[in-house]
Amino acid sequence: MAALLKFPGRDAPIAERVTDPFLAMPLAAREEAQRCLSIIRPALTRISQQGVSIRAAAAWLAASFAEGEPSARTLARWLTQYQTGGIVALAPQYKGRPRQARGWEARAMHLFAQPQRPNYATVALWLRQEGFEDASEHLVRRYLKSLPSDASDTSRKRVGAHYYQQNIKPHVVRDSSVLPVGFVYEGDGHTCDVYVAHPATGRAYRPELTVWVDVRSHRVVGWWLSESESAETTLFSLSHALIGHDHTPSFVHCDVGSGFKARLMTDDVSGFLRRFDIAPMFALPGNAKGKGLIEGFFHWFEERCGKRFSTFCGHCRTDDALRHLRQRVEKGVVKLPSLVDYAQAVKDYFDFYNGNPQRGLDDLSPNDLWQTLERVPLEVPSVAVVRPRETRKVVRWSLALHGRTYRADELAQFEGREVLVEYSLHDDSLVWVFDEKGRFIVEAQLNEKMPWLSDSRIQDGLERRAAGQRKRLQVKLDEVDARSRKPISAASMLDALDAPAATPRAIEMPDSRSPIPALPMPAPAVSLQIVRPLDQAAHAATVAACEAAPVPMETQSQRFARCLQLSARRDAGLPLAEADAAWLAIYETTPDYTAARMVFEDFGSLSGVPNNNEGNP
Repeated sequence: MAALLKFPGRDAPIAERVTDPFLAMPLAAREEAQRCLSIIRPALTRISQQGVSIRAAAAWLAASFAEGEPSARTLARWLTQYQTGGIVALAPQYKGRPRQARGWEARAMHLFAQPQRPNYATVALWLRQEGFEDASEHLVRRYLKSLPSDASDTSRKRVGAHYYQQNIKPHVVRDSSVLPVGFVYEGDGHTCDVYVAHPATGRAYRPELTVWVDVRSHRVVGWWLSESESAETTLFSLSHALIGHDHTPSFVHCDVGSGFKARLMTDDVSGFLRRFDIAPMFALPGNAKGKGLIEGFFHWFEERCGKRFSTFCGHCRTDDALRHLRQRVEKGVVKLPSLVDYAQAVKDYFDFYNGNPQRGLDDLSPNDLWQTLERVPLEVPSVAVVRPRETRKVVRWSLALHGRTYRADELAQFEGREVLVEYSLHDDSLVWVFDEKGRFIVEAQLNEKMPWLSDSRIQDGLERRAAGQRKRLQVKLDEVDARSRKPISAASMLDALDAPAATPRAIEMPDSRSPIPALPMPAPAVSLQIVRPLDQAAHAATVAACEAAPVPMETQSQRFARCLQLSARRDAGLPLAEADAAWLAIYETTPDYTAARMVFEDFGSLSGVPNNNEGNP
């Protein structure tokens, strides 16, 4: 219980942080202490200069006040307090009624600091259910609100570790003004929050936008629109940034996504960045603050560009409009923009962004700062910028790459050795071969190609993705077909229950490929125990009539079907044979009838019961 007293209220954490006890007091207490000091200040001067006693100084000061003002006794007490403890001693010492420990404080803190984020009333209800009868709602709310915020409202457990890390915990702010323009590029991929008509199918899809921004000037230096993030899209966007400005940055800052940390980009030997001596810097996974510039850029991009389209599908859109957006698109109420139109809107926004002054840049635009760029020109032809490299081993003067074989006579000198193969993403007719030091060797021509391969590696990637999509859709179709099968019929269930234990039968599944084996269970015996009180003589006669009636061996479902037919005739007012009426009266009181009735209520309608007693009236 002593641990609970460490949280008396909001004053406790302030008192720990502030070293001056006077500043740690509430404002009203400080004002009262200053008022008392201003009153006794002349008496303090008289005591220090003339050496009079506290009582004489208090009497002298009280004589100067009118009646009703502080008395000499009160003034003497103030003088004594000030000389003993200073101005802090003059403040009122009343701290209010001390809080009473009730025993549920620790449990209330535990229940409140949960990721489910219960409110105060819910916590109070749970405490009362656990036996704390005095845990009223107002007491629980008052206690939880008196705690420090990091122990209640903004605790790590209540808001979640990720939210706490991103929005509450302080982070290091980097000063980008010390960087030269064009020194570091920051990039990321973003799935656009706008439905666009697919250029091939015309159906709605969300394109992937990859953007590179200069950290110092905040200028968009390169971008690319594609279907999904990959190493190729990252390569194209960065190539656009390099070729468009004929400049090579020293670093690129990105996350560890599939498109940015692929071997195609970062391999020490054949990676794209290695060819230009660009060093990659990777942000921590899940840390959006590490790439705050590009993350904030995408936020304002959707706010100012994406929301111009009626097919905007961001999280900030109302739920009802977003829920019916697809239906409105299919009905033609909302028209999908074409990819060309959307790309033009993206380009227009980037032009506006690069020319718009920003407060973070001292009211300069990104274009203004970009004019101070000290260009580092590319050292390779621009046609080689968009060609990735991979390491391959020469076997029989040939190279195997992506299911294709390339051959050249000059490769005989490198038999059994590894070389760097540079290829085009759009044309597979030849590759460029370099040695391990990056020196050009030869252009190897395509020698043979495996069947069913396209002329474009990009097309190969599209086909692989389409095959994966078809596979996942087939799994969903199989699940839909399995769920569409009919449940176990009532008749088959009754037959299974009626089957002898020695010869268990299978329960037939309608529209199924194989029957489900039934567990062996004893056949329920037909009980003749009557619930309603009957005359003993009449009962004996009825039993004798039933035993004399020539009834063939029936299953449980056949008996129940016969019962339904006879009861239908009886309810319609039609006459029944004496034996049938007696059998029906006895059968409706047996456990056999009750069990059959429950099975048919659980497994289907009663109209599907087979009728094997067509000879009965």
